Amino acid sequence: MEDTTMEEGETNKDIEVAPALMAVHPAQESVAVAVGSELRVFDLHGGSAVSLVDDSCGPSHKDSIRAIRYGAKGKLFVSAGDDKLVKIWSTESWRCICTVSSEKRVSAVALSNDGLYVCFADKFGVVWVVDLDGFDGNEALVSKKAAPMLSHYCSIITSLEFSPDGRFIVSADRDFKIRVTVFPKKPLDGVHEIQSFCLGHTEFVSCLSFVYTSDYPQGFLVSGSGDSTVRLWDISSGSLLDTCKVESKAGLLESRRGEECNSPVTNLCTIPDGTLIAVAIQSLQGILLLSCDLSARTLSIAKVNIMMNHTKVVDFSISNLFDSSRWSQSRERPSFLQA
Repeated sequence: MEDTTMEEGETNKDIEVAPALMAVHPAQESVAVAVGSELRVFDLHGGSAVSLVDDSCGPSHKDSIRAIRYGAKGKLFVSAGDDKLVKIWSTESWRCICTVSSEKRVSAVALSNDGLYVCFADKFGVVWVVDLDGFDGNEALVSKKAAPMLSHYCSIITSLEFSPDGRFIVSADRDFKIRVTVFPKKPLDGVHEIQSFCLGHTEFVSCLSFVYTSDYPQGFLVSGSGDSTVRLWDISSGSLLDTCKVESKAGLLESRRGEECNSPVTNLCTIPDGTLIAVAIQSLQGILLLSCDLSARTLSIAKVNIMMNHTKVVDFSISNLFDSSRWSQSRERPSFLQA
């Protein structure tokens, strides 16, 4: 079936509005924000907006952007979405060095820890990989095509993550499951070894992240879901280590008395060598901070911080969220978002 932008009989008011997305450079050199089809980047050191250079005709993206991501080393940035385009940018010049066409709309992206591969998932449940061999500074990569790597068989993939050691790629979907796959030396030939499945969520899995420290370099996986829980996993075995019911922890049950639906977890954010997890919940105008005890393998509530009025936290990747003293009582938007 053709993946069209608008189905027959569908009106503009029925079209899903893409959530605002935000990602921060691993060294906090810049912050990227995507709203609809617009992509903006702000230089945190220079204090000014970045001019994006894309040699393709027209706007960089022609439809809603669904995923943005910095590479682990901060040299690359990827944006992708409903226009079926995956754009790879150099963060040194903010020039689009490569545009890859997808067969379907893109729902998630990830970059390998060594920066050699870009992976993206489409709405049909297939994960594709692009080899970045030949990337040197700001030079454009030509004739790059994606190769199918693994599949969730018609289930929409919601999140992709590489493990801290780069050995595994983890994929989550709307059918409640998390798959841990061994990332091979030759991913263009496909991946064939499944390490484990992390099963336990009772609604769609919305987001994934890893929490790890120097004492626990392999880390543990944390996942958020539409069942209003954050769960802690050992990916080597797929074992569920702990479950935190964030809806009750954030005090949302009292305010939603009489309603049966859950408050989905929309995103998670962790930082390297840290044990705090920032959690965004759909019905909470703020952030819930969880603490992970890696030795005990447990999750516990650390703090609930209310943020900006009338602003839902949908997607974030901001390490300075963990410095709660900076924003716990703030009601102001960052200046570069006020335009």
